[in-house]
Amino acid sequence: MRRRGPEIITNVGARDAAVDWRSLYEANAPDLLRFLRRFTRELHTAEDLLHDAFARAMGARHVPPSDEMRPWLYRIATNVAISQLRRSRPLPLLGFLTEPPVAPIGEAEQVRQALHSIPPEQALTLTLVLHEGFSRSEAARILGVSEEAVKSRMARGRINFIAAYQRLERGLSR
Repeated sequence: MRRRGPEIITNVGARDAAVDWRSLYEANAPDLLRFLRRFTRELHTAEDLLHDAFARAMGARHVPPSDEMRPWLYRIATNVAISQLRRSRPLPLLGFLTEPPVAPIGEAEQVRQALHSIPPEQALTLTLVLHEGFSRSEAARILGVSEEAVKSRMARGRINFIAAYQRLERGLSR
């Protein structure tokens, strides 16, 4: 059951605890937006994903206690980002088309493109652990996988990221 008020939107779940979504958004949205921005080429797409993540969180039947809220929000944002990345992948069969020459890009955009070109699960795992500062066990909980899977994704992700980054440095796409 949801109640809406002028200052607070609450979600009453299994624990019958109200969630102050406005405060939760204000506290977590900037970090989540930066996290999502690393996987998109445009700020407005990252903002859309952030909106979708909070919409999913607010619609959840069960909301975790406040000390587990941040990893839970990252998990939702990660799932939203994976879905987006899978939908936005170009079809590999279209590689025979001649591509226009690639203009030089900045380092941040090069990192973003390299992350975008590796499997989404690897890109998100690398970002959660190496940039967002989550431990492997926290990343495993966020991603809903084992710590061993996180370790494997990290190892493969590093290799794939380096290869993708080097291709971009040489002016090659994907």
